[in-house]
Amino acid sequence: MEKRVIEKKARCMSREACTMAVGIFVAVVLVVVTIFSMNRSFSPDHVPGFTFPTDGDMLDYLLDLSLIQKKDGLLVSWYHSANNKSEMEKGLKSDAMVLEADVNIEGYNTDGQTSIPIMAHPPDIYSDNTLQEWLDAVLKSNKGIKLDFKTIESVGPSLDILKKKALESGINRPVWLNADILHGPNVPGFIEVVNATSFLNLIQEKFPNATISPGWQVLYVSLLPNKTYTRAMVEDMYELLKNVTQKVTFPIRAVMGKNAWPHFKWLLEQSPSYSLTLWQEKDDPVTVEDLLFIRDNSQPDQIYYDIYDPVLSAFKEVAFQPNRSRRFYSGGNLIDYFKPRNSDGMYIQWHSIDNRITLMTLLKEGDSGMIVVPVGETQSNPGVPTVDGSDVDFQLQECLDLILVSPKPWGIYLKIKSQELLSPSLALLKHLNERKFLYNPTWINMDVSYGRFATPGYIGGDQFIKEINKVFPYVTIAPSWPKELLVQGYTKPLVEDMMSLCKGLWQEVSYQLQAVPLGKSLLAIQMLQQSSPRHSLTVEHQLEQGSYMTGYKGLILVRGRNTDKVFYNLHKFYSSNFARDVFTS
Repeated sequence: MEKRVIEKKARCMSREACTMAVGIFVAVVLVVVTIFSMNRSFSPDHVPGFTFPTDGDMLDYLLDLSLIQKKDGLLVSWYHSANNKSEMEKGLKSDAMVLEADVNIEGYNTDGQTSIPIMAHPPDIYSDNTLQEWLDAVLKSNKGIKLDFKTIESVGPSLDILKKKALESGINRPVWLNADILHGPNVPGFIEVVNATSFLNLIQEKFPNATISPGWQVLYVSLLPNKTYTRAMVEDMYELLKNVTQKVTFPIRAVMGKNAWPHFKWLLEQSPSYSLTLWQEKDDPVTVEDLLFIRDNSQPDQIYYDIYDPVLSAFKEVAFQPNRSRRFYSGGNLIDYFKPRNSDGMYIQWHSIDNRITLMTLLKEGDSGMIVVPVGETQSNPGVPTVDGSDVDFQLQECLDLILVSPKPWGIYLKIKSQELLSPSLALLKHLNERKFLYNPTWINMDVSYGRFATPGYIGGDQFIKEINKVFPYVTIAPSWPKELLVQGYTKPLVEDMMSLCKGLWQEVSYQLQAVPLGKSLLAIQMLQQSSPRHSLTVEHQLEQGSYMTGYKGLILVRGRNTDKVFYNLHKFYSSNFARDVFTS
């Protein structure tokens, strides 16, 4: 009996011990979670061992703090105009990861002007918050920093404060230095901007360990919705920044981003240290569709989105959907669109159609590839682009509509027969693009006449390019030589003048070559392949151009190291033979 009582007490004590142990474990977990949560809002300086350079990558910083899970600019959140103490406190208490604030000089342009940097957006020239006070408060948090300088006078004293703060106590987070240093869309030259040379020189002299954010002074005018950044504006900015060693993020007004995308895409290609920050004024009519277009034609870590709700939330909801359709840029690269094995252009299929039946069969039975559409006209509809060779009237409008509604990845290659059909064909593409239907790579081909290969009966090469740039420039330009000039192959004069014609074009260019004369033209291949990183070669060989073996030499000569810059417009029989020979030779 006594033994049973002792065993019962032992079991009770065991249960009490277990309960106590569980309670202690839960308490410990709660303490750890609480400390971790507090560290997410405390300064990184309060996290033992945590250090981060002021010129470091913003996405790396946020990853290190576990505020984002991957390097994607869309995951970064912003708080705007955290200038006076009230707005600054709101920003610090918010979930925003980066605080953006404006820096001016106290009493700017008055008799009472000082050298004290204050947090104020013009026309304000006084504030209850100095930059020194702002930094003291913000550095107690983990927020990233973006300072927007409104006057050149505020830059030097501000950089002195940053330098002193970094030396004394450390800043321990990325710092972005922003200023509008060039005139942008709709801004006349007499409007004052921050002096570009002084801004960049001061950064290099006083506080070089930062990310530079150089922008354009921009005015959006609703009556001119298509007015946007020009190629010259973007190239002027690149000339200013091309030799800096810091990371650079270019602020772009989001409502104007899509129409200038080819220029910004080119800018991003100039350095892996470049990114874009899309920003929005509250009343700007930014659309989710335009933001998706930019995202789908860039890498996630190349673009930041400083956009207001509800547009931002709607954009995120669609952007993160798996397996959604891509809004591809019509002038984009084929390798990027089709993503062939080993980035080899040989794996991209080419298909020729000449009537509605061949197109419908291809769309049903084919998987993907470039669709070559010969564009002519009929006697019954002169001047109206029509699929050339069709027994019945098959207009280009209907042909393109059928291609664009297909869920499969197709590219469009318009082989335009006459100068009179170029403008209406381009106008049709422009219309489809404006209706947000044209998200397929689109090439424009014509035989052209130029320089030492000037030939009567062909459109002038300069006129060909001028018309494209005037009506619808968002294409790959694909010029070819008059066939009667190719008896001796692609001679040096032919190649030099074609390269001269295409030099300086901002579009993708693909030189159209025939395999048989190319077999006589090793020098031409070398010259063309070295012409520009944005230029490619497309070699054509069809049944009417000879047997497979007559074109084999030209096809095999062009195979080299730049397999992502060579495409093969071959008859399906020749295509399979060539693939076999490449991998057995």
